[in-house]
Amino acid sequence: MKSILRLAPALLSLSLVALAGTASAQINKAPASPRGKLTQQVGLTQVTVDYGRPGVKGRTIFGELEPFGQVWRTGANGCTTITFDSNVQVGGQDVPKGTYSLYTIPGKESWTFILNKNTTLWGASGYDPAEDQMRFETKVQPLSDLRETLTIDFAGFHSNGADLVIAWEKTQISVPIFLDSDAMVFEEIDQKILKAEGEISARTYFDAAMFYVEKNKDLPLAATWMDKAVAMSPEAFWMMYQQGSLALTLGDKAKAKECTAKALKVAQDAKGGDFGYIAKCQALLKQIDGTASGK
Repeated sequence: MKSILRLAPALLSLSLVALAGTASAQINKAPASPRGKLTQQVGLTQVTVDYGRPGVKGRTIFGELEPFGQVWRTGANGCTTITFDSNVQVGGQDVPKGTYSLYTIPGKESWTFILNKNTTLWGASGYDPAEDQMRFETKVQPLSDLRETLTIDFAGFHSNGADLVIAWEKTQISVPIFLDSDAMVFEEIDQKILKAEGEISARTYFDAAMFYVEKNKDLPLAATWMDKAVAMSPEAFWMMYQQGSLALTLGDKAKAKECTAKALKVAQDAKGGDFGYIAKCQALLKQIDGTASGK
């Protein structure tokens, strides 16, 4: 008995070595459904999708492998997640910034798109509709060509959003993502100029003025900001050109001509190139002269 007890530590050590050897001998194989991760700028927010990407592999997917009318993980293995770094609207519904699991319920004619607050699930196991953040019904878009690998991507970009697109086999759906980028920019301008306590840069004044011009909002205020930007940047012929263009829009032809003529001279003297502004200034001067003469 004493001999066995003396051997026990040695036997335990051998067992641990054997287990370690077994673990180190495991074979690393390529996953059947590799994990994919996509980060995309949408308007002024970042959207990140993390999902498993299964393949068709000769199977019938929707209606068989993934039955109609049942919750699907919309991927493989662990649940698919989507992260928004600012508040957005998905399918017309408010979604606070954060990370959500993404599920769908496929159907022949339409799908239900789901964002759920539980991001720890393995696939659809344990899915609870009570934890849904939102649901959205979207029509099926049949594809003429086979999409072998499940793909989640973005399309239809515009300044205030894009469409989230899910495609697999010969089926595709899209879900609109919207955020009020304009409101976010106006709020930033409000903080950086209207409520600013410190020094404001020429670039900040210029960018704010150009955004107001683009949105046709309070053009006299935009002109004030443009004047400040030009005063701080005497070599910025591109700013002077915009200053002249804005003055013309406001009906001040004398100021428009003065600013544009100055922009032309500075652009002609620029050593680093005029980036096409000589031609732009010349064209604007002709427009101003034509307007002044009533042509």
